[in-house]
Amino acid sequence: MFLKKLFNFSKDYSHYLEKGDRYFSEERFADARDAFSEALERIEQADDNDISKKNAIREKFAECGNRLGWLNLTEAEHALKSGDLQKAEDHLRIVLELAEDPALREKAENMLAGPGAEINNCEENEANHSCGSCKGGDGEVGHEDHGMDESMHMEDRFALYIHPLPEDLPKRYAEMGDKFAEGYLLNIDGDADAALKVYEELSEEKENDILDYEKAIIYYHKGDTQKCETLLKKALAFNGANPLCYIGLVQLYTERGRVLEALPVLDRMINSDLIPDQARLMQGDAYMLLQDESSALESYSQVLTSPGVARQAAERLVPLLEKHGRSEEAAYLAKKFSKGCC
Repeated sequence: MFLKKLFNFSKDYSHYLEKGDRYFSEERFADARDAFSEALERIEQADDNDISKKNAIREKFAECGNRLGWLNLTEAEHALKSGDLQKAEDHLRIVLELAEDPALREKAENMLAGPGAEINNCEENEANHSCGSCKGGDGEVGHEDHGMDESMHMEDRFALYIHPLPEDLPKRYAEMGDKFAEGYLLNIDGDADAALKVYEELSEEKENDILDYEKAIIYYHKGDTQKCETLLKKALAFNGANPLCYIGLVQLYTERGRVLEALPVLDRMINSDLIPDQARLMQGDAYMLLQDESSALESYSQVLTSPGVARQAAERLVPLLEKHGRSEEAAYLAKKFSKGCC
């Protein structure tokens, strides 16, 4: 079967270990965790009995989970102080899912069991405007030190949201300055008009691809797809290596029924090595919309060994293979990815 050959001749564990180390150094902890997971699987497949190697990789995998756990804990604390209990609970459960650090897990468990109940009581009294005196696990959530906490949380929240961005974008976004970070968080918190005003003011000082991309996304959500497209193309004129702008164009073209226009954009991403695995996956999706199942099958197959998108590719491939009478290969893939492979 060609799929087994594909897996058997793929890169060994050291490739994914090096990739994980690089992602970790860039603080791309989710990508690093995926890569270390793939390294563990490859070393198991190779029947390598060197326990020290496996333990070292497991430690790296665990550390990524702990780093992501701390980031989610920070976001949960902010959500609690903002009174968004559901968001806080979601982040705390992610901490428990990812983190192995006992102290971190205990803190998340205590927050789930304790402060939530306090804020629930606060919610019940909201009609009496008594929430300002409510206390959480770390003391009073009042007005006296609110500014300092919010300042710290703004930095932490901004770092949390930008760290999964591809390529060099986390570093570039961080270098955009405090005013940009303020606008970015305003948009995330639902105040798109205020965010747009911040971005326009910054653009008057100096235009760049990041500002144009962020403005494009706001205009898209406002329903102005023409302005969105214009800004995305303008951003790419500033910087032809920003993968988010390409993804934005692909999604815009696809949603507007212009799938044929999306394919050259994806080809450019792949040929320029701009998050090529994600681009291949999107290419397969585009071919499916065009009912070109043979091309879609080829695109999905090419990323079956790529951490981060392999599972998604397999989920798309299994029904395609079955439809084309390749049930043995479909069963092989279904079995492989049912084991929790990334």
